[in-house]
Amino acid sequence: MKNRILFLLPYFGIGGTEIHVIELINALKDTYETKIVAPYGRGVELLKQYNISYSEVPLLSLLNYGKYLDSLRKIILDFKPEIIHVHGAHELTYLAKRVSPSTPIIFTCHGYNSDYPLLDYKFSAFFNNKYSKKVIAVSNYERINLLKAGLLENKLVVIHNGIHENKDRRELPIKIDGFILGTCSRLDKKKGINYLIEAFQKIREKVKDIHLVIIGDGKERGNLEKLVSQDNKKYVHFLGNIPEARSYFHNFHLFILPSLNESFGIVILEVMSQKIPVIATRVGGIPEIIKDGETGILVPPKDVKVLKEAIIDLLKNEDLRNKIGERGYIRYKENFTLEKMVEKISKIYEEILFNSSK
Repeated sequence: MKNRILFLLPYFGIGGTEIHVIELINALKDTYETKIVAPYGRGVELLKQYNISYSEVPLLSLLNYGKYLDSLRKIILDFKPEIIHVHGAHELTYLAKRVSPSTPIIFTCHGYNSDYPLLDYKFSAFFNNKYSKKVIAVSNYERINLLKAGLLENKLVVIHNGIHENKDRRELPIKIDGFILGTCSRLDKKKGINYLIEAFQKIREKVKDIHLVIIGDGKERGNLEKLVSQDNKKYVHFLGNIPEARSYFHNFHLFILPSLNESFGIVILEVMSQKIPVIATRVGGIPEIIKDGETGILVPPKDVKVLKEAIIDLLKNEDLRNKIGERGYIRYKENFTLEKMVEKISKIYEEILFNSSK
């Protein structure tokens, strides 16, 4: 009989955290019985495709705290997990422990995108010191933040995200001829897409046969669309959220991630695994993926001039683009495959299960 692991999330859209959990569960199917518990979101449709068990809980708030606990309690009593693996929201470690005091809890910190990240790390350290057996940080950047916030070092381990090598190739839903810059992210201010649009429009003053494709959606989309000048409306393409977005990346000649902060940047791995050259900002955990000038190009955040020059350099030099793409692929294969990530996480599960059986 397989051991049971319940994955508890605060939301389930189509982002890096959700893709991480889906890929992890897919790789664990033969070893463990698994279930995802989260409020309903667009990413739930992907679970049907991958045949992953899912149970819905309401979106947690102060107003429905009791209803959330009741829903979670029923699910846990029915599923009877040997481990609860919480992702993204440290407060869920407390709720899980309240519902099932004897079940070991693991927490994976994917970073915090709120306006008060220092407070988030403080709360994360507090909750996880009390309720979690182990905390996984997806980058050394996250590890340092958690330790500074007071998390006990013996609870903490760094396991970089890993992804499978996607072989699916799909054509973009629109016809584009010319050089294509691409990006894929949630459209909020912290992703820095406005700086990319500004750099792109400066480039188009000299290079006409170039397009910018933006995959993703969010509250900043309207503001970003307004930034595009009338002359560039035909050259900047907002495609919104697309399921299996990585399947479209092969259409890009160059990928740019201009984030102002990024705990890791799993989309960079998705791009590198397809030998596409990447320009990204030197923030958060991104420098742990990209070796500047070798496996990608790192630029300062918010610096339109440097970003523009980096794009132009690679636009003009196909040989350099190819070399960076090849080196990026090698770095992905050596360090960031799904198999490497799963092996390390499985060891934590095995250790906890072994100690729980004593």
